[in-house]
Amino acid sequence: MGENHLTYFKIENFKRFDSFEMENLGQFNLLVGDNNVGKTSVLEGLLFDEKTYEWLVKLTNAFILRKIFPSQSFKISDISSILSKIGAWENILKDSTKPLECSFSLKGKSSKKEIGFSPIEFDLVNKTDNDFIINQFIDTSDGQLLRIFSNSEHINTVSLSQRYLSQAKKSFNLLANNTGYSEQLVKKYAQNVNPDKTIRKAFDNIIRILIPNLEETRLHSNFNSESIGIVLLEDDKIYPITRFGDGVVKLARIIIGILSCGEDKRIMIDEIENGIHFSRLKDFWKTVITLCKQFDVQLFATTHSLECQRYFVEALSELGEEYQKDARNISLLENAKGEVQSVTFDFEQFEFALSIGANTRGGQR
Repeated sequence: MGENHLTYFKIENFKRFDSFEMENLGQFNLLVGDNNVGKTSVLEGLLFDEKTYEWLVKLTNAFILRKIFPSQSFKISDISSILSKIGAWENILKDSTKPLECSFSLKGKSSKKEIGFSPIEFDLVNKTDNDFIINQFIDTSDGQLLRIFSNSEHINTVSLSQRYLSQAKKSFNLLANNTGYSEQLVKKYAQNVNPDKTIRKAFDNIIRILIPNLEETRLHSNFNSESIGIVLLEDDKIYPITRFGDGVVKLARIIIGILSCGEDKRIMIDEIENGIHFSRLKDFWKTVITLCKQFDVQLFATTHSLECQRYFVEALSELGEEYQKDARNISLLENAKGEVQSVTFDFEQFEFALSIGANTRGGQR
């Protein structure tokens, strides 16, 4: 488990949560819980970044991918227009009069660190520039936090300052459940897989879990656009990867996501088992876990499936103690007040709980 991996995480005033925290995190974390308990929201919360503009870009892109925010593209310049829409912040904050705050600890640092942004008025400096109204924001004294919220009903158009947007990067950390094939996936394949023969061979070996007769993958022009092409043994044709189903696309997204997750070294995968046949789940888990280990990436994945939990344990049992010591099952439980709390099982506790049929999938408390 790397020094930059999270051991503790807390987020406040985010979506359905007044406050939610997780302790004793490992490198491989499987989150379970009832429908609508907030598993996906936890993954979105884990997109936090110490740079506020990065945080906003990651959140906005995640909401675009999940169809919460409407957009036809993933351009950073779209974010300002999205955030200006009435009700946009209600998708981020539980209470728009309070700050969004995050506390976390890293393995290499014993103390907790707090970051966030505050719901105060905009400092409006309206300028006409190509018929757009540009509003400058107030920085806090330490230069780290960007105060961006407004309770003023009369503000209809806002724009993120270009000096922040120019530094921001698009996130590939969160793999949403309803996200399939996209131009972004092809772009990341072109950037992180295709140029390096060794990485491309490793990518192909993993895809063979689901396409045993794969010869190779390659960039391919298809209907005047680039796509990820599949070449099969004893077949001269090149097929688009989408021909082979959602499971193959999802596995490709996970591999590329691990290679593209950025400096924070975190990847979040919603409903990780979807699209993967149960007979492939153990090998699938072993592949994802070993790849995260190889590239020092911390994994957070959600599931509803007891079968997926069991194959998670089976894969870890075969991989050995080096992997088991950094594996966690985190159950999300909702109490009578609607508050969500987490219970963390280490590998031995989780394995024992499954063996005696104890509830490890969260629910009501």
